[in-house]
This record gives sequence, C-alpha cells and structure tokens, in this order.
Amino acid sequence: MRIAILIHIHTNVDQVMRLVNKLQHPDADVYINVDAKVAIKPFEESIDKAYFLRNRVEVTWGRFSQVQQILNSFAEIISLGKDYSHILFISGQDYPVMPINKVIEQHQRNPENSFISHFKLGNDDWSLLMRKRYEYWQFLPTNDIRNNKYVKKILLKLGYKRKYPFPDAYYGACWFSLTIESIKYLLNYTENNPHVVSFFHQTGCADELYVQSVLLNSPLKCKMINEIYRYFDWNDKGKSPRILTKEDFNTIKNSNAWFARKVDSRIDSDLLDLLDTINVEK
Repeated sequence: MRIAILIHIHTNVDQVMRLVNKLQHPDADVYINVDAKVAIKPFEESIDKAYFLRNRVEVTWGRFSQVQQILNSFAEIISLGKDYSHILFISGQDYPVMPINKVIEQHQRNPENSFISHFKLGNDDWSLLMRKRYEYWQFLPTNDIRNNKYVKKILLKLGYKRKYPFPDAYYGACWFSLTIESIKYLLNYTENNPHVVSFFHQTGCADELYVQSVLLNSPLKCKMINEIYRYFDWNDKGKSPRILTKEDFNTIKNSNAWFARKVDSRIDSDLLDLLDTINVEK
C-alpha cells in the first residue's frame, strides 16, 4: 500500500531539499506545490526526488487561497490515477521525528482511516475565535456596503450573525493525512456546493474550518482519527507556532510525533541534525 506525501512550500530551497531526501521510501511518492508568489525554477533545479504540481495558487494568509491550494493539489494528485491509500499533507517547515517507514506503517495499519485534528465548536477561547472568523463577512471588496463601519455597527447592534452552512461547526489544524476516499468526497462536495464555498471565501482562516466541517458532517465521520502526530509549540500565543530550536529536542524526542513544526534551518540547523539521529531507518 502506497501513500502520497504532499508538501506546500514557499521558501528555503536547501531545507526543502533536505526534507525531501528524508521522505524517500519505496512505498511513498513526494509531491511539491510551490506558492505561485515565488519562482518555481530554483526548487525544480535543486530537487530531483519529487514531482512538482502545476496547479499553483498565490496564497495569502487567512484567505480562502490557502484552502484552494490544498484542493488543487489533491485534485491534481488524484487525476494521476495512482493507487494511493492516503495523501499525507505537510509544509516545507515540517521535519520528520520518526523514520518515514514507521509513518508509512501507521498508515498501512489504518487503510480506511484519516488522521485529522477536529474540535466541535463550544464556548472555549478557541471556539470564540473561530466564531469571530465566520459570523461576519471577511475580505469583502472595499466598495461593498457591508464594509461601512456604520453598517457594521448596525449589524452588531441588531445581533446579526452569518449562519454556518453545516449542522455542526468543526475546526482544527490544516495539516492532516486523508484517505483517497475522504479526499474524493471533499472534492466532490466542493464542486457541488458553490454556495458553501462562497461562504468560506468571506471567512477568516477558512483552512482551519472548511475541511474539518465537510468531513465531520459527512458519512465518513467515524473514519476520522482525531490525531495528526505533529509537535507544535504555541506558547508564544501568536498566529503561528513558535520556531523550534535544539533546546526543544528532548521534548520532541519524547513525543509521539511524526513531524516537528515549525523548523527553520536558517535559524537553528542543529535541531535538524539532532532529529536526524532519531529519524533514521534501522
């Protein structure tokens, strides 16, 4: 049973090349989608152990373009007709903690299950943040009347809130490993529900809501394992996880993570060297 490993990247050719080399395995193919804002040529010239996808998107943080790039990548890989069980989705700032053969074995033991973090909206701080991202329109054209501050105040005073287009709202990290069955469901749903897609075009950080909400409101819900095996550090309480350093190595080593995120060889290459001592196939 084979898997596809999908990497979305926009920077740091040397680190991506090092990552791709660590992912080589007879039961895996590596695919790269380069953000259309940057030139693809330097990556293609340096990396020869991966397939470069052509349906690229100029990605803007927080916009639906983040979701669109994922959907485009999935559709292009599916169109190749190869017999994969899963597509494992990572970024160029992930780095293996576990040997890739162990990661593949975990997929082989779960041929019908996807690995995706998911949380049903409640009353906790994260849920309140997610509600703010979709209850009012985001990213409207500047001449749209709904951008007018007085209109916004009226809507707020009236208690108007956009109705979520699913029975239940789910959110989670945008890094996951999905079965081909679930990816085909996701792509089919997207094609046949343009009104829902339109809703998420005006939602902030839709990449943390859309995929979870489609799949956890689907007949495939029981096949979604709530685990993505990533090591993050959110202690900085910023928009993104903290860049990890060698001081984090022991904690990462003792986790059950497949990948550590985020790493940057230009900030601390020693961490990658240390991770290489534990992610080597025996």
